[in-house]
Amino acid sequence: MDYSKLLATSSVAFGLGVAVLPGCRNEPNAAQLAGTATASTTVGTEIDDTIVTARVHSALMADASVNSSDITVVARQGEVQLSGFLNNQRQIERAVLVARAVPDVASVSNEMRVKQ
Repeated sequence: MDYSKLLATSSVAFGLGVAVLPGCRNEPNAAQLAGTATASTTVGTEIDDTIVTARVHSALMADASVNSSDITVVARQGEVQLSGFLNNQRQIERAVLVARAVPDVASVSNEMRVKQ
């Protein structure tokens, strides 16, 4: 048996393993090193957030008593934030009610204001 070829092949394989493995390590990121938790965002949650945002926008547009063109909707894991300016408090309250009625909306944060 030719031990020199076996030794050379093993050395190359070992060298490749050493070169590749450091890239595979699961090293902590800055937030983990600081001891803080980070919210995980996946493609699935991004898609869900986009769908909820679109549903809320559609529901607001379908409601004639709300001027939805001045409302910004942001959804994150079922939590919806409404912001913008409306003509009166009644429109703001109606917009919040409409958003809460949309499927998959867990909560609504109202950051809307009455136009001055």
